Amino acid sequence: MRILWYGHAAFLIETEGTRIILDPYTSADAGSYAPIADPADLVVASHENAKYHSGLSEIVPPFQYLLGTEFPSEGVEALGIRFEAIPVFETPEKLPGDEVTILQFRAEGLHVAFLGDLGHALSPEELTRLGRPEILLFPAGGPPTIDFPLIPDLIAALDPKLILPMHYLTPKINLALQPVERFLECLPDWPVDRVEASSITVDPSNLGSRRIVVLDSAR
Repeated sequence: MRILWYGHAAFLIETEGTRIILDPYTSADAGSYAPIADPADLVVASHENAKYHSGLSEIVPPFQYLLGTEFPSEGVEALGIRFEAIPVFETPEKLPGDEVTILQFRAEGLHVAFLGDLGHALSPEELTRLGRPEILLFPAGGPPTIDFPLIPDLIAALDPKLILPMHYLTPKINLALQPVERFLECLPDWPVDRVEASSITVDPSNLGSRRIVVLDSAR
């Protein structure tokens, strides 16, 4: 499985011959990230927000589009992969209009969880639904997503092998977020690998011990 970080919350996951783009931004609205401008078989968005999470206009068609907030409780199967969505909120107040989702799927013997715009601690029921993903795509920039004091307990409960930070301050984003270093300070016992690349290839045999991999944005 190859995972590429475009920037902000947008990833390309290449698995089992399928190209999956998660939460694509619209470049003209998100700051100075370049257009994604890649083909995809599937585009999967955690919620509807064309600026930062569901921008379809710059993805090369044709592709199938899945929106997590519209998933049934049992999830959706597309191109042989079952995607599940856990309804959560972007803010700790959990107000109407703040609804987002966590997305998860399994492929190549790996359980991948994309936390999207999660903004609060998870309940026991939500943790049970999420389980123990090996690969965790984590919003690392603080509010409006999950605040830093809540991060260590959530990571301990999920117990992933690999964390890929996303949704944090870079020179290219136009949101008031914190840099990835603030996230790393919350997890001082986790080894950090700055790979100086925009992608990583993983399989069950090379996950090894737990680590955080900081990717460079591809756009």
